[in-house]
Parts: sequence; C-alpha cells; structure tokens
Amino acid sequence: MKRKFVDLKVILVSLCCAVVMGIISFVFLKMLGLSSVFREFFPYCIWFLPLSGMLTAFVYKRYGGESSKGNNLIIQSANEGVKVPKRLAFLTFIFTLLTHLSGGSAGREGTAVQIGGTLTSNVADKLGFKNEDRKIIILSGLSAAFGSVFGTPLAGAFFGMEVCCIGQLSVSAVIPCFLSSYLANAVTLLLGATHEVHKISAIPSLDIKSVLVFISASILFGLIGKLFALGVKYLKLLYAKIFKNTVLSALIGSVIVVLLIVLLNLNEYEGLSTWQQTTAFEGNANWYDMPVKFILTTLTLGAGFQGGEVTPLFDIGASFGGWYANMFGIEPSFLAAIGLICVFGSAANTPITTIMLGIELFGAEAVPYFVFASLISFIASGKSGIYSAQKRKLSKNIFTKVKQDDFSE
Repeated sequence: MKRKFVDLKVILVSLCCAVVMGIISFVFLKMLGLSSVFREFFPYCIWFLPLSGMLTAFVYKRYGGESSKGNNLIIQSANEGVKVPKRLAFLTFIFTLLTHLSGGSAGREGTAVQIGGTLTSNVADKLGFKNEDRKIIILSGLSAAFGSVFGTPLAGAFFGMEVCCIGQLSVSAVIPCFLSSYLANAVTLLLGATHEVHKISAIPSLDIKSVLVFISASILFGLIGKLFALGVKYLKLLYAKIFKNTVLSALIGSVIVVLLIVLLNLNEYEGLSTWQQTTAFEGNANWYDMPVKFILTTLTLGAGFQGGEVTPLFDIGASFGGWYANMFGIEPSFLAAIGLICVFGSAANTPITTIMLGIELFGAEAVPYFVFASLISFIASGKSGIYSAQKRKLSKNIFTKVKQDDFSE
C-alpha cells in the first residue's frame, strides 16, 4: 500500500537535486545557444553532420550500453527500478550539442530529462532509497528538468507526475515534483536564462465556422503527433533492418539530411529553429514550414542523433496551426498556440501537462479551448507515442478496456 505522505528525506534530496538540475539546465541552454550561433555564423558546419552522426553511433555502440535507450530507460527506471548508467547524462549532453552544432534538427527536452533522470536515479540508489521513495525522487528530477529547460515549472511539475504512466498521475509525488520544478526553474532564471514568449492576440468568437475549424485542427494535431512518433520509430527499425552496423546507418541517414538541407536551401530549419513559432504567431507561417521541420527532425532522430523531440514538436504544431488558421480566416496566434501544445501533448501522451503548458504559456483566458483540444488530440493520436516505455492505465477508446501489458504501438 502506498503512503499518503512523502518522507521529509525524499523532499530534501529532491530539492538538492533540483538545484543541481537548475544549474545544469542553465549551462546546457547557454552551450546550446552558443552552438546555434556558431552554426549560423559558419553554415558549412552542416557538412560535418555525417561525421557527427558516425561519432555518435560509434561512442554509443562502444561505450553507451543501455544509454542508447535514452528517455525510455529513465521511464523504465522509475516504473521498474532499472538502473541508469551515470554516463548517460554526459553522453546525451555532449552529443546533443554536437547534433545542434553540425546542423541536425532536434530539440532539448529529451536531453534535460535524461540528465535529470540520471542524476536523481543515481543519487537515490547511492542513498539507499527503494521502491516508491526512489520513484518519487526520479519523477521530481523529470519535473525539474522539464520545468527549468523550458521555463515552465507548472507544466514541469505535471510532466514528472504524468509521463511514466498514461492515464495516471503519480499523486504521491506531487509535493516533490512541484517544489523541484519551481526551484530548478528559479535557479536557472537566477543565473540568467531566458525563454521565448508568445501571446494569443485574440480568441475567435463561438460561431459554427470557428468551432468546426477548432475541432478539425485538434484532430489533425493529434494525427500529426501520432505520425511523428511512428515516423521516428519505424525509420529506426528500417535502418536497423537494412544496416547491421549503426555507424553505417548513421552515415547514410545523416547524408540524406545534408543533401535535403543543401540542395533545397533549408539551413534555417536546422537545430531548434524556434523562429517558426514566432512566424506562426505573427500570422506568417508558410504551408511548407511544418512538413519540412517534420521530415528533417524525423530523419535526424531516426538516424540516431541525440536531442529532444519537444521543441521541434512545438515548431511543427505552431507552424501548422498558424497556417491552418490563415487558410480559414481564424486568428493565427490562437491556433498556433493550440497546435504548439497539442502536437507535443499527443505525441508524449501527456494531456494534463498539455493543458497546464497552455495556461502557463498563454494565460487562463483560453483554458476551455486548451482542455478540449488536449483531449481531442490525445484521443486522435491513438496508442502511439514518443516514449514507448510508458505504462498504460487508460485506453483512448472508450469502448475497450486497457490490458496491463498494453504500452505502445
């Protein structure tokens, strides 16, 4: 039987780890920014992407061990008590920076979460925490990582409680997750970190056209999240089937990315490319912004590069939402905001985090829209997700019962 109250020692350890995570997030964000500036100043860095991919594959194959599982290993550690090698944090930190420096299309959340999970799981093991206490400490690390790297402590708190099991919040971890997320974010901000800010200019009136556009867009956001998760998954499987050597598959995959970027002049879509969010909120998203970012990110992550999925999902969702709104004469910033949170939420299978992210980024005025869009896109995305290790306590089909071993497609 689970305890109703969290041990004070668990909270203190979680807070100490949160301070460390806040510092790491600040350093990571600064290094990521410098890598992006360097790459933009020297656009020929893209030609080093194949070398970067081969080096990443070689090091992970030779020295990584279970580290190649990334976020899924962290989720398994929380759910099943699996040990996390200390080197996972170092490897994902270094090779994510290398991905961005050489022009790969990737994010930052995955790296932060892996670092936070590695830190807290190893600290918990070192101090002898077991079972529920150990899990709570790990979840607090996930919250601290997400909250500090995005500057969204409210969403970060819920992310840690929600991400490991679809349809079930780890309520026993609520205090450590909230305190850790807010503390880590405070440390990151105190050190000088800054984050992108976007606003919803206006909320459309409740007429038939607006409602239909809103519902159809929410369904499409869920389908986009589903396609992204399946795209990365099956591309990795395809490379593994064709090439037995991961170094060779990384080489081929990265060459494809380089050729697309160079031949089609797509340099601006390298790295985080958060400019897509700004463009979408200003009403200037192009129809090709979403598919280009979608394809490049899928190819980059599918080839085995390190880096997160969340920021590209933000870009993809905002770009599609802004363009879709323009096509039907709806306020673009409104659907850009809905798309930003819902494509991520549907791919990550975290509907409550999605709602909280919307409130935190764009205010409470549009809460009803965040709730409905989150639920619609969550259901539309089906059983797919970017975290295959998630357990499932909730079926998205109201007519079926979920099986205990039903995880992901």
